[in-house]
Amino acid sequence: MNKTIRKVGYATLTESSTGEITYGKPVWFKSDKAGGRSIGAEPIGDSNTIYADGLPIIVASANGGYTISLELISAVDDIEKDWFGNDEATEGGIIEKGGIKVMPRFALLAAKETYKGDKLYEIDTYFDCVAARASRNDKTSEGNFDPQFPTFTVTAKPRPDNDFVRYTSYADTLPDSVVVPTVKATKSAAPAGQASSDNTKAVKG
Repeated sequence: MNKTIRKVGYATLTESSTGEITYGKPVWFKSDKAGGRSIGAEPIGDSNTIYADGLPIIVASANGGYTISLELISAVDDIEKDWFGNDEATEGGIIEKGGIKVMPRFALLAAKETYKGDKLYEIDTYFDCVAARASRNDKTSEGNFDPQFPTFTVTAKPRPDNDFVRYTSYADTLPDSVVVPTVKATKSAAPAGQASSDNTKAVKG
């Protein structure tokens, strides 16, 4: 059971011409600038069940990642530049251009306070994300404090090199780098008189 969002952050993603993926240093949003208000992730992909003799024999699921709805206090300049590829103006402020462009990729990190175990944070890392432009909603004050908050739609897809979508980890401190885990080896059953072997499989979100 999670109690509350503690921090939201991201790390820029770069893929080389040979397919090697690297991340920049995570940027954790300041709570009073772009603190997280809510985050929800809806799975992308279909699940199919094959029946035989009146029983479900095979259940197959296609994991295409998640569609994430993320509400923040505001859209800071780092988001404008690193999520949407907008330019910083010499005079100050942000310039948004029209036309077609490939959106920047990044890892999205959400740290939540948790009751599970003896660690302070449960951290969800979505490895390969792109964001859609948020709606811009403003309205006049009518005597009451009625703040408007931006909601971002982020698509988290599998990494092309290992199919990793999400990694949930537990820690007492916020990570200063994107942790890409290794899959724990599992022991397969071996025939009598033979030693069992360890096989490593990639975790797919």
